[in-house]
Order: sequence, then structure tokens, then C-alpha cells
Amino acid sequence: MIILIVIAIFWFLPKLLLFLTGSNDDVGNPKAESRLFSERFINSKELFLKRFGAMPWMCSISNVDTDKVIEMIKAGEFGEIAEAYQRTYHDWQTKERHAWITIFIIRNRLLLEIGENHVELLFHGDQSEATDAIHSKLIECKAPAKEKDHEINIISLDSSGLNLKAVAIKKVELDIPSHYNNDFVEVDKLIKTRLSKENDKGIILLHGIPGTGKTSYLRHLVGEVNKKVLFVSPSVAKDLMNPEFVDLLLDNPNSILVIEDAENIIMDRKFSSHSSVSNLLNLSDGLMSDCMNVQIVCTFNSPIAMVDTALMRKGRLIAKYEFGPLALEKARALSKQLGLDTVINRPMTLAEIANPGEKDHSKLARVEEIGFRREREVVPS
Repeated sequence: MIILIVIAIFWFLPKLLLFLTGSNDDVGNPKAESRLFSERFINSKELFLKRFGAMPWMCSISNVDTDKVIEMIKAGEFGEIAEAYQRTYHDWQTKERHAWITIFIIRNRLLLEIGENHVELLFHGDQSEATDAIHSKLIECKAPAKEKDHEINIISLDSSGLNLKAVAIKKVELDIPSHYNNDFVEVDKLIKTRLSKENDKGIILLHGIPGTGKTSYLRHLVGEVNKKVLFVSPSVAKDLMNPEFVDLLLDNPNSILVIEDAENIIMDRKFSSHSSVSNLLNLSDGLMSDCMNVQIVCTFNSPIAMVDTALMRKGRLIAKYEFGPLALEKARALSKQLGLDTVINRPMTLAEIANPGEKDHSKLARVEEIGFRREREVVPS
């Protein structure tokens, strides 16, 4: 046994030393080089270790005007640039390319990782005093203040874990009485009153067939409340009570959590073993809710009968509403208000009123087939 331990030590120790010292023997070795990369991009801490042969000291500065920081770096205010790497993404709405992460290696043993609104400064331990001036310059690069009611914060999941990405949205001015049926006016007032209340909690359930205005109402609602709005996809929402998600919510108390297409999250537990109802119960009325004060807005297309009844318990449910087609007279009035001359002789959804003449491809069309007749979905060419 002692011989085996000695052999293991002599086999493992040189490899550990090579890794810690960043030896050039690793250059060209695919397995060694792969340590520099996370799932999607370069790991800045591993890169610092590789280039400078030491573990970095670090400081992080948030809420920074990163464009201004990059201009300062390019101007040489922090030293001569030795290497630079950048990961970008294309915004299909603005048709522009944006930087997601930018890494600069400066020749005097500095590395700066720049995100969308934060900077991480990595440096050698004996440079702590020399980097004070750089740190002070970065703190001065504050980002311009944003209007909270004009943005949502998308919770995304990548190799580094859960992240918040602020996305600006255009405030939607929506005349509730003309765009929705009469019974929604009082529900709208209740929702806005409760969402504007500090340190409140509870669930709002908004459902109805597609095209009835659920998403339009959400856009309008974001501009009406003065709270941070967190948008989470159903694929991420299923992990609501994971430690990392809990940490994120604890860092953003008194916020509004929006879950679109939430069928699988709120479905009655007797219908689905994958339901995350218990997670929502803990957030809305459990012990965790007292720490977070998070209000939850769920939208979905399924009937309310599919929702777990525990979510609708008195004291937990703020409001529920089913969006439907506009009543005949309201549909005619809205069409006239929009400057359209459509002949309307039945209740219609907002999408149908605003887009007259367009085919509704969500419906099934009847087609003739030899020998029998059946319904199938027709996909437009």
C-alpha cells in the first residue's frame, strides 16, 4: 500500500506543478489547452494562470459604461495591449452586433474581462497598490441610469450559471377599456395596485387563446410598475428552488417574476409528475416568500381547470383572468379606432382585428383525400 501511495504521489505531483506554473510543455497539447475554455468561451482566470504563471487577484466593478472602458483600454490608459478576445451576438431586432464578453491582456500582468455592464480586473498579488489607480478609473465609468419601468431582466442559463441580462423594451400605451372586455377593467386595476405595493407577494394567472392580448398586456404592465421585472423561460422556471435560483431571487427582492407559456409549471400535480407547483407555492406563500417578496405572473393558453388548485388558494392568488375575443360591439369600435373598415359580424381577437384579411394558420383546414375524408394541419408553403 505504501508503495502504491508513493507511486501515485510521484505520478500526480509533476502534473499538478505543470498546471500551476503554466509550463510551456502544455502548448500544443489539446487536453491541456482545453482547460482554457469553458463551455462557450475562454475562462479568464485559467488564461491569466496560463500567461502569467500565478493565480490572479481579482476585483469586480458593476454598473459600468463598458464602451467607455474599452475606449480607455484602446487608448493605452492601462498599458499596452498584448492580446484581445471577444464573444459577440447578433441582435435580430436592431440588426446590430453586440459584444457579450471582451477580454484584454495587458503586458504589465493585467487582465480585464468586460461583460455587458461589469468589469473584472485580474492582476498579480504584488500589484495590488499599482492597480488602485486603475480601479479608481473604472469606478468613475458609471453607466447612465436606466428607467426600470422600461426594461425587463431576462434570466438566462449558460456554462457559468444563471445570469440576468437587462433588455430595454418600448413602453406600450394601452387603452384597457377599448382593447379588452368590460370585466377586465377592474381586474387590471387590482393587478396594478398589488404589483405597485412594496414587499408584497402572490400569484397572478393570465390565460386565454392565442391572439387575445396577453403579451401586449404584459408589455404595458412592465411600463406601469416601478419594480424590477425578471423574465424566465419555462425551461429555466422548472428549477425555481435550486440553490442558484434562490440566490438570484435573494439578490433581487421585491421584484416581479414573469413566466410565459407556464402550462408545465402550474399544471395540476395529478396530471403531471413534472409540475413545479410546489416551487411556486414556496415562493408565493411559503417560508422563502417572506425573504424574497416576489410576485409571480404566469401566462398560459390552457383552461384554468388544468391549473393546480393550491395555486388559487385565498391569500395566495392576487388575480386570475381569462382573455377572450372582444365582444361584437367592442370589436367593431376598436376596428374603427384603428382606422380599419373591416366588416365585423362576430366576436374577434385583438390579432384578428389588427390584421384583417390574414389567414389564421393556427386552425385546421379540411382537405379531400382518396377513399376517405379527415382533418389534418395544412402548413403554408
